[in-house]
Amino acid sequence: MFRQILFLVLVVNVLAEDYKVVRLDVGSVRGEKYWAGDFYEFYGVPYATAPKGRDKFKAPLPVQPWEGIMDANIRHNVCEQVYLTDDDDDEIILDGVEDCLTMNLFVPTIANENNLVPVLVYIHSGAFSGGSGNMGKFNYLARHDVLVISFNYRLGFKGFACLGTEEIPGNAALKDQLAALRFINKYISKFGGDPNDVTLAGFSVGASMAELLALSKTTKGLIHKLILESGSALSPFAINRDPVNSATNLAISVGFKNTGKIEDLTEFLLNATAMDLAAGSKNFFLKNSTFGLSPCIENVVKNSEAILTESPLITFHKSDYEKIPVLTGFANMEGISRTIRFADWSEMMNDHFAEFLPGDLAFDSDKSRDDFINDVKKYYFKNEEITHDSVEGYIDYFSDSMFKYAIMKSAKMHALKSTRPVYLYEFSYVGKLSFKHGFMARIKGASHRDQTSYLIDFYDFTDSLADMDTRDRMTAMWTDFVKFENPTAYESLLIDVQWPKYTNKEQKYLQISDNLRVKKDLFENQYSFWDNVYEKFYWHPMPVDKKSMVVPEKTNVNEEKQKTVNEDKKPDVNEPPKKGTRDDKENNESETAKKSANEDIKKTETVDKKKSVNEPNVKSGTDDKKKPVPEEKKLNEKETSQKNPSSSKETTGK
Repeated sequence: MFRQILFLVLVVNVLAEDYKVVRLDVGSVRGEKYWAGDFYEFYGVPYATAPKGRDKFKAPLPVQPWEGIMDANIRHNVCEQVYLTDDDDDEIILDGVEDCLTMNLFVPTIANENNLVPVLVYIHSGAFSGGSGNMGKFNYLARHDVLVISFNYRLGFKGFACLGTEEIPGNAALKDQLAALRFINKYISKFGGDPNDVTLAGFSVGASMAELLALSKTTKGLIHKLILESGSALSPFAINRDPVNSATNLAISVGFKNTGKIEDLTEFLLNATAMDLAAGSKNFFLKNSTFGLSPCIENVVKNSEAILTESPLITFHKSDYEKIPVLTGFANMEGISRTIRFADWSEMMNDHFAEFLPGDLAFDSDKSRDDFINDVKKYYFKNEEITHDSVEGYIDYFSDSMFKYAIMKSAKMHALKSTRPVYLYEFSYVGKLSFKHGFMARIKGASHRDQTSYLIDFYDFTDSLADMDTRDRMTAMWTDFVKFENPTAYESLLIDVQWPKYTNKEQKYLQISDNLRVKKDLFENQYSFWDNVYEKFYWHPMPVDKKSMVVPEKTNVNEEKQKTVNEDKKPDVNEPPKKGTRDDKENNESETAKKSANEDIKKTETVDKKKSVNEPNVKSGTDDKKKPVPEEKKLNEKETSQKNPSSSKETTGK
């Protein structure tokens, strides 16, 4: 009898260790221990409630309480979306559900309310219209004794429609993400996570949104460190500069008769089906380095909490955000991800290159635009016809214009405005988990988001020892940053260098390849090339004009008087936004910031003036040989000299 009782006690104890029950005031959840690791898995935990019906574009509602213990084992919950296929004629199938606002938590066994561990929260990618918190597993990060969280947010037009009206105020997806962060802040200690030590991370568009949230006043006290992988709030695709036009084009594609009235467009979208909204949202490969949909600059709308109210570059310049440690970087050949369209686009680029310029540039004339196109063709394609043999220049062009320039600008602004540490990396390792493409025999480099494949398990397989070493290095450095604000806090056989902080004086970074190397002056010549044009023609996003359905006027930074460009061509649902102009007389402070921010960034590097901007391209992944001199004093002088609003001018483009 005693042996039977002892056996039952042992069985109960073993079973208890296989599960973890967390009791919240909205209900209890039970997670199961991972079969090959010291952490518990909680899948499908509700953090908010998606609004429905005529409220479907609004901010999420509080999570609905439940009774009893919920088994957190729903592994395949996704928000409504359609998938990218190889053939445009393939049948469109809607996947996902409306009630999708759930999160997954990976909780170390050592974590409890008396032993709180740091928290790492990931925002997934998917071109703003796809993906989910279940698109990868986080076991390789969770084994480092950090509590890792992924979550869903509304996608496509349900997440990013923005008309600036009470019914469709905009940025529903960002408001989902804010709700997730607030849920974490309130409840994570019950799981054993520290609400005062939360790192927000993201990959691709997830990185862009993570940085946008970190710059917003609405997240004060919710984010304590930031990790950005192949994306930035300053990326061309990060902000929708023409959200009304995007919504109009979508509506026209599914039957809307354009009346020019915002009320009619609003009513049409409120009654559109989930299939129509999701199908029209699939814009993975637009020529202007955007995805059609993305967050917008919001109006202050009744009964709606605005997250983004000004250009993120202006927020940077004003220094009006919480300063936190940042780890950021990119893959050395980000543009490999665009080679899927190389066969079609390379031919089109010869005669219609203007269509392939980044969507956040606003030229003041056709001549300015065409002069820059000539510079680009000389810099990246040696003034030769773009052919099948031009794939390296094509990759470098999209690497730099779509990803690298904006990420470097962000790193420079963080280093300029904050005393908190900034860590910069370039990832160039290529292994079995890297992106597969059609040019692998000719091109060896890391593609967009490749680094994330060695941090998160995207259900791929490798038996390569080099891949496993890279994964061990990456997860150790990332979680050391989460725990200690220092990615190389402890050296090991795999981590044999100290990752230095990036500053505007010492522009050091870590190259992550087969081994780790500390280098200097990443992307220096290419940055100067792009900064020359962005200094003159950057299109600052403005709040949506809800009074009419006129295309938002395009503004940039150096001219006072504005011109209006009327475009009569009927828009196609997938074409880039039209580029117009508008008067902006209401915010002189913002205009000063626009001009100053570009000049500040330019001053962060000293470029050899004898080197022409039209020189042959420096290939991705290579180091520039020039040695910049310290510029901190010049930066400070420039910062002081740009405080007079009357010195600001604006130029308009088309």
